[in-house]
Amino acid sequence: MKAITRLSIMMLCLLLAACGSKKHAVSSSTTVPGETTITTSPTTADNQPADASKQEETCITAKVRMELSSGGRGTTVGGTLRMKRNDVIQLSLVTFGVLEVARIEMTPDYFMVVDKMGRQYVKASYGDVSFLRNSDVDFYTIQTFFWDEQTYNYSGWERTDFVSLAGRNLPTKHHITIPNGSKPIKADLTLSNLRIDSEWEKRTQLSARYTEVSVDELLSRIMELTR
Repeated sequence: MKAITRLSIMMLCLLLAACGSKKHAVSSSTTVPGETTITTSPTTADNQPADASKQEETCITAKVRMELSSGGRGTTVGGTLRMKRNDVIQLSLVTFGVLEVARIEMTPDYFMVVDKMGRQYVKASYGDVSFLRNSDVDFYTIQTFFWDEQTYNYSGWERTDFVSLAGRNLPTKHHITIPNGSKPIKADLTLSNLRIDSEWEKRTQLSARYTEVSVDELLSRIMELTR
């Protein structure tokens, strides 16, 4: 696979491995410093949307800046995060600010990494990966971090700089660290331009020109990151 796709695989490994780390509770009364408010639909007194059923259909998009580093070396890439609550999380990586070269897609049923330059993809269910199965990591575990559905941080995933959108406090900075011997792997995701937007493809459709490749490479990277 291309270097950018290896980066996207590493990013997926970081997300999944961080979710598999032991979580610890954070008091729900904790004050979030520097919180910014984005005005959206009317809310009730407890800061929940006036129509809770509509919240299930909420779609949010954001620009992403991702910095990945290990052993004193690092790289930065831009992209877009798209989410439909309880349905899908998509992370697209781009070069030159416009060309999408890789995509990570996670749904309740599967996760997928697409190499758009090499026209290859990896697709598997969470249960196909023993580490994820044993750690009870699935789509909803990951969704919790982006939507801040519970007041938890995991040992490898810190969230800061919250904004209010769609009746929820959403973190705009994600600091992910995975132990890797003397060279821990770190990823910083910074989100900007968060908005409610449903005008995007909720499932990635691939043409017959794409070739499915083995999940073994992804498995080995996950195991390396979690040793």
